[in-house]
Amino acid sequence: MIYGLIGDFMLLLGNYWLFWFGIGFVFLILEVATPGVVFLFFGAGAWVVMALCLAFPMPPYLQWVVFIILSLLFLALFRKKLTAMFRKPGGGRTDSLSEPMFANQYIGREVVVIKAIGPERPGMIELNGSNWQARSQASLGEGQNAKIVDLKDLVVWVEPV
Repeated sequence: MIYGLIGDFMLLLGNYWLFWFGIGFVFLILEVATPGVVFLFFGAGAWVVMALCLAFPMPPYLQWVVFIILSLLFLALFRKKLTAMFRKPGGGRTDSLSEPMFANQYIGREVVVIKAIGPERPGMIELNGSNWQARSQASLGEGQNAKIVDLKDLVVWVEPV
């Protein structure tokens, strides 16, 4: 039933290559909108089928078979390599504030406490004109100066000056 509807739509469209171009474009938009690398390979499969439709006339059922086989083949062959290119060597995210590249520029800087901080109670500090969640081993009152000693995720660890 569904194949018949899609096949009828493709036939109504008259240009199979245009259908596959649109499908590939939709998959690429989905790739940008979702995490992970999966839809990219289905978009590539659709665009290869588009090129094949331009070169050789194929019935719709064969186009779908080629699309599925190519997409799964691309996924199996290239996903691991492509995701490894975007992952940092130790694994995990590359934009973490706890990375030495980011943390080193802030460690040792003096900041002002804007919401009291206690050993069991996070507070807030002002850093570069922005408010950041802060924690400390010691109690720090509002308006007191503190020194940054560490950054873990989006939490700044401070100590009294």
